[in-house]
Amino acid sequence: MSGGAGEVPSLHIGGGRAVISLRRPDKRNRIEPVDLETLLGHLGTVRIDPTVRVVLIEATGPSWCSGFHLGALADRAPAPVSFGELCDELERVEVPTIAVIAGSVHGGGTDLALACDLRIASHGVTLGMPAARIGLQYYASGLRRFVERIGPAATKRIFLTGETIGADELLRIGYLTDLVVPSELRNRVDALCEAVCGLAPLAARATKSAIDELGGPSPDLDRIQDGHVRSAKSEEHAAAMRLLRERRTAGAGGD
Repeated sequence: MSGGAGEVPSLHIGGGRAVISLRRPDKRNRIEPVDLETLLGHLGTVRIDPTVRVVLIEATGPSWCSGFHLGALADRAPAPVSFGELCDELERVEVPTIAVIAGSVHGGGTDLALACDLRIASHGVTLGMPAARIGLQYYASGLRRFVERIGPAATKRIFLTGETIGADELLRIGYLTDLVVPSELRNRVDALCEAVCGLAPLAARATKSAIDELGGPSPDLDRIQDGHVRSAKSEEHAAAMRLLRERRTAGAGGD
């Protein structure tokens, strides 16, 4: 069975990074039905690999992702998992996730990026949301992500006008978390990955979980505080403090 032009998304793990690459540039890196299970499998692999500290979602070509191939649904049985459920799973990945956006983002691709913790892009990228134009109300979890991340007003502007929005404005409204010139995108991504990989891994996971819960409707503050107390007593914290003292001692000795 063909999945359309290009290849299914790939996964490469090394140096603390898990890089998921969308590989259908001739089709604007749209997600085919066959890709849904492939991507879920990649996320499952990432979640059980203790060496992974950060996940990157990348793509080549002028479009980062144009979302799910809706036309494919007319030709086959419904996929066992929906595109929205894929984005939900990406949002639930325990380690920090980064969307590396070097092209336009349209339709469901906007939510795939929004499901990541950080969204770094190069100048020149644009966002377009055609859902209402083609007679679709967007799916619930995707709308929830938009409202939580950028607020109701900006969400309404994107969905109720269908306007193409440029990179500077996407940064201003909080859709993007970082914006650089194209020649600096890779350097900035490397710097972010080094910063994330330099964190204590258990603390990073717990902090991400706590922030996500605090952004929800009914966070359990006692549970989050208990997490803080446990981390303060953990061997991970003790080891980090020992290393910090050793570095300070070494620095003082070199003066």
